[in-house]
Amino acid sequence: MCEDSEIILVSRRPKFVCCLLAFSIILSGMVVAQDSHIRIEEIEVSATRVSRAISNIAGTVSVISEQEIERQLINDLDDLARYQPGVSMETASRGGHQGFSIRGIGGNRVLTVIDGIRSSDIYGAGPSSYGKDSFEMDDLKSVEIIRGPSSVLYGADAMGGAVLLRTKSPRDYVNGENQTYFSVQTSNASANEMTRAGFTGAWQAENFGTIIQYTAREFSEFDVNGKGSLNPQDGDSEGLLVKAFWDISDSQQLSIVVDQYEEQNDVMMLSDLSRSVSSSIGSDTTNRDRFGIGYSWAGDLTFFDAVDLKIQKQNTDALQHTEQNRTSYSFINPRNPRSFAGTSSERVTDFEFNQDTFAFGLNLRKEFVTSGISHEFVYGFNHDETDTERPRNRCETEISSGAVVCKISAYPMAPTENFPNKTFPDTITERQGFYAQDEISLPELGLTIIPGLRYDSYKMIPLFDPSVDSSGIIAGFGGFSLSEVDVDATSASLGIIYDFGAQSSIFLQYAEGYRPPNFDESNQAFVNLGYSYATVPNANLSAESSESFEVGIRQSLDNAFLSVSAFQNTYSDFIESKAVGSAGRIALYQDQNLGAATISGLEVVSAFYLTDNLNIQGSIAYARGTNDITDKPIDSVQPVTTVISSGYDSPENNWGAELLLTLVQRKDRVSSDEVVTGDNYIVADLLGYYTFNQSHSLRGGVFNILDEEYARWSSIQGLSKDSIENLQNATQPGINLRISYKYEF
Repeated sequence: MCEDSEIILVSRRPKFVCCLLAFSIILSGMVVAQDSHIRIEEIEVSATRVSRAISNIAGTVSVISEQEIERQLINDLDDLARYQPGVSMETASRGGHQGFSIRGIGGNRVLTVIDGIRSSDIYGAGPSSYGKDSFEMDDLKSVEIIRGPSSVLYGADAMGGAVLLRTKSPRDYVNGENQTYFSVQTSNASANEMTRAGFTGAWQAENFGTIIQYTAREFSEFDVNGKGSLNPQDGDSEGLLVKAFWDISDSQQLSIVVDQYEEQNDVMMLSDLSRSVSSSIGSDTTNRDRFGIGYSWAGDLTFFDAVDLKIQKQNTDALQHTEQNRTSYSFINPRNPRSFAGTSSERVTDFEFNQDTFAFGLNLRKEFVTSGISHEFVYGFNHDETDTERPRNRCETEISSGAVVCKISAYPMAPTENFPNKTFPDTITERQGFYAQDEISLPELGLTIIPGLRYDSYKMIPLFDPSVDSSGIIAGFGGFSLSEVDVDATSASLGIIYDFGAQSSIFLQYAEGYRPPNFDESNQAFVNLGYSYATVPNANLSAESSESFEVGIRQSLDNAFLSVSAFQNTYSDFIESKAVGSAGRIALYQDQNLGAATISGLEVVSAFYLTDNLNIQGSIAYARGTNDITDKPIDSVQPVTTVISSGYDSPENNWGAELLLTLVQRKDRVSSDEVVTGDNYIVADLLGYYTFNQSHSLRGGVFNILDEEYARWSSIQGLSKDSIENLQNATQPGINLRISYKYEF
């Protein structure tokens, strides 16, 4: 690591770190969803499509409840991963949060599901990518993070894991013939000057119930602790969630959900400034609208005891609008040599990424007993169709003459890039999946066996559009033809839980996953003449696949809980960009099935309840990843991370506090001597709450109490040691405060 970057990223407390790491291994326990009255092993999860306690899951699932979201003052998806070792959030400088990385695998290889239906995809476009920011944290009842392949129950794109978002419902607040609930809440965070205000209202009149959740926010760019700084930003968002239910009968319920989110960010793009760009201002908008209908029935029929049907329509539209004053080479006059130096112009750019998804999901359950063996059988079908488009437009106005062109030259007399255009064709993606899982219980043997199987059909249909390669440049690099993808796959899983005592069990799990090539990997056609590179399509891509083995042991005592698990995940046919030659001075790249990787690791989870009011918890995650083709380390694997928490709640439960320590070990196993490494650091956070009475409550937190100067590995992985400015800008905020107030009546 170069000297300057070491100042940013390295905390030199090696003895302190080692002592705390040793202590944390002894007392390590996962900071998962729990309030002061719920023990870890009792937490209910729905990751297996049926409600189960964490202690009865063959695998590892992290849960963050509504109570934890409030207690930890969680403001965005990045905060959800803050105390989850082995889980991180990937980011892009302008594109925001790019999705979760679980055990070293991220992007579109981790599926995000909201209320049982997949959310929009991530589109990687460098620093201006489009990600996962369009969720309001106040809307969430819980978040479940499935670690490892989850394709059997959740389909393609869950080959690295799945994140299940569950929004609030009226039943969370009212459960009677005539009831009402109302609350208002407000909060402030100093790190990005975020102010938030919102309300929750729930009503029930006989068999009808409704909840309305509204939240508005204003925010700016995050602080950076050190020499770096981010582009100045002024943003705001509004989120609205409306849910209603009708109890048709004692066994039937109909529900409707309307979920809307809007975000606007105005950014001074100082990072764009150069000798040719004198000013650059961005105005980015994201709009997500979701409408869904659900039907549930419970009874006792031959083939099922319960039915859960969901139909949803979701539209996500994102626009990045940029206005620049810059030197243009689009107005060159060959007869005037002076014009070769360029002329002053105003450039307006509109880049969009839009997805519309229609989804249908049917889940059925059946319990039965045969020959003394009990079965809980879950099976179902899902279908979704997604329309994806990537419109791009750019025009320049010469200031001196007022002339306007939309054929842009990157340098004098360069071939023009003609706008409007698209980097890949409008694409229709169809997915169908049939799945079944049987939980077979043999209580006399203390054995539970959980086999699962899924069949998936995937079709990606590109639509001919002359605006793809509208300049005709890609065609000169070897031709351009649109290719359909039509594949199917079968995924299997097997879980085994053996209870060798009243409070002790061993679990084993084998799981498979896969991910077919998406809309841009097969058909992307893009050239950047200014930087002399181009991406050409590939009609011969195969699906990626994964296999996971996990074994663990759990122990539940009257005042303690311990879980230790080891895993090995293998991934094949990774789709990666590769240099495939050149055309003149233009370097050509193409997505190909190049990668194979093995990631193995160990996770320890425990909690120690000293009294009814005092507990110590934490977690530790270790992983090691290797590229099986190059035999080099995988940079996306997180360094060894430990979280320790000590929490106290008063006997009256009207106040409490919690101290959390996040300890990150040195990361020096990287893919190249040229990329940055990271050293030990410690982050200490203090959270607290005070309940004045049944109506008024106050929560606060002091984060990074030690004022540590550090960067998360997910923010710097793969960066060159010489990228001093990028490393400085990746540093997290110093000591910062958050506070929230809630009034319920």
